[in-house]
Amino acid sequence: MTNSYGQHSDYRHCHRGGAVYLAVEGFFWLLSAAFGAFDQIPVAILLLAIGGMFIHPVSLVVSRMVGLPQVNEMNRLPILNTWLALMIPLGLPLVYLVVSGGRTTLFYPAFSIIIGAHWLPFIYVYAMKSFAVLASLLVLIGIFFGFLYTDSFSACGFVSGGILLVFAITNALFVKKELQANK
Repeated sequence: MTNSYGQHSDYRHCHRGGAVYLAVEGFFWLLSAAFGAFDQIPVAILLLAIGGMFIHPVSLVVSRMVGLPQVNEMNRLPILNTWLALMIPLGLPLVYLVVSGGRTTLFYPAFSIIIGAHWLPFIYVYAMKSFAVLASLLVLIGIFFGFLYTDSFSACGFVSGGILLVFAITNALFVKKELQANK
């Protein structure tokens, strides 16, 4: 595992293009948005903010449960992944600053922008351009729901969660096709 391409393809193949992470994150978004839709706004906020901190460990457990292989121990990308995961908790004060004063309808838009920015470096980690599209969509959705459509607390949460699930499926299928072509 000396060349960069080998590290990226190993990481992409073992994690199926981040499909498990995207699916788990999408699930948390949709569950949180569902609580918000039933006017349980504090629960919705806590579920995404605190539950989101467990996306990485939950994803690792799910990956093992479905039998995905582990990344080669010589691969240095898991270290970068850990640092990138820390971007989200470091952005939480900004999210809470935005929603302070009762502006709770800005919770999901602010979070969507931070999550979008978080996924941008994964273009490099997985060597997949789909993360550029995902990151751009999440940022644009956050901007749309933050500035143009602010009537609904949960709408941005549902849309963002749905997009994460779509990209989980898309990336998994892309990597599956790539693995079949390499046989």
